[in-house]
Amino acid sequence: MRRYLLFFACIITIGELYAQQITVSGGGRPAYNHTPEISTGLTGGVFVIYSLNNATIEFSGEDDSPISWCLFREIGKESATPISGAIQNGNISTLNISEADCGYIIEQNGESYYLWIIDYSQSPLILNAVSTSNEEGQCDMTTLMLDGEGKKLNYYSTNGAPKSLRRELTVSYMSLTWDKESLAYTQTFQTERVYDFSSSIQVPSPLCNTDFTVTGDQILNYWGLSQTASTEEYITSAIGVTATAEQTYREDATNEDDRHPTDYLGGSAPAEIEFKAYVTDAVTHIEWEFSDKEDFSNTIARYNDETLWYTFRDEGVTYVRLVASNSTATCQAYSETFTINIGEPRLEAPNVFSPGTSPGVNDEWKVAYKSIVSFKCWIFNKWGVQMFYFDSPDQGWDGKYRGKYVDPGVYYYVIEAKGANNKKMKLKGHINILRPKN
Repeated sequence: MRRYLLFFACIITIGELYAQQITVSGGGRPAYNHTPEISTGLTGGVFVIYSLNNATIEFSGEDDSPISWCLFREIGKESATPISGAIQNGNISTLNISEADCGYIIEQNGESYYLWIIDYSQSPLILNAVSTSNEEGQCDMTTLMLDGEGKKLNYYSTNGAPKSLRRELTVSYMSLTWDKESLAYTQTFQTERVYDFSSSIQVPSPLCNTDFTVTGDQILNYWGLSQTASTEEYITSAIGVTATAEQTYREDATNEDDRHPTDYLGGSAPAEIEFKAYVTDAVTHIEWEFSDKEDFSNTIARYNDETLWYTFRDEGVTYVRLVASNSTATCQAYSETFTINIGEPRLEAPNVFSPGTSPGVNDEWKVAYKSIVSFKCWIFNKWGVQMFYFDSPDQGWDGKYRGKYVDPGVYYYVIEAKGANNKKMKLKGHINILRPKN
């Protein structure tokens, strides 16, 4: 029930605010209307007039009952003094004002409406020129120097608390943005909002040479009288860097474990990865850093190629990132860090297969392996005659010797290999051939 009453009260309050209307103009233009915080007590709003020339406040009341006016100053509504001169016609009362940067109170039927009037002509925005700072190392933020003026637009709450209407300046310029689809940096139009006038302002540094245009403020924009100033071309020192890593997979090596990891780079060694560097205009030097530490406190290799093919052969984790810098080395940027995880070596050999009897099913002798970086295998018959030799673990023996299937029976293999942990492996064993094709 209480929630219902509160909701109903809110509806009534909103309805009352819309039932009355305050219209302010000055200098031949409609006033800019700013809605202040509720705590200010300025239920009628804050209005900025172009000037006091022909300035008026018009109040549309709820009926034609008498409407009275008061003026208050910075110390709040307690300083209110009645004012005369308003002309009421029905439910509309109009007051010609000769004073601004003060508050007005409108009263009707026991209700009071508080508003504040700011005379813009007393604190106008003036933009004479804008230039860029020649300070070095503007890698993240670029400083713009403004020649002009823009005092604070002050107003006061009904209790005398000082407030200000923040000026909004817009800075527009070109920069570069990374496009994932085209794998390239593309030129984009940037806009930044800057609040309050200052002799120097900062915006995110552009990634390409550009000029900056400052426009404002929001009040002049409202009147169609925007102030605008532009810099000469700015030569950027800021840089952007993006890197990609793409692994080449051995799709045909069906007997290799972890040959195609889906959620990380690496897996079974040797893992071949292509790294590509994409950088912005001001970059003059790039370097790929390889480390066995995530914080890159120990760099184990460096390369300067724009496109780098690298084969990871050692078990363990390697971290890779791209570092770029500008011509003066005052700006440096890093790509994301790529983590390459090479798994522990494994090598196992089967002891039976049946070549020629069931095509595609156990008809080829192959080892199962992971992270094997070198491999040799010999197969012999019981008299020591070499039946087959191969030097890649993804290959296998089809059970043939000189183009014909060998007789069933026991054969022997010898394997010499080395894993990604740099340890040598030597396997020996027998192979049973079952049901060969004649």
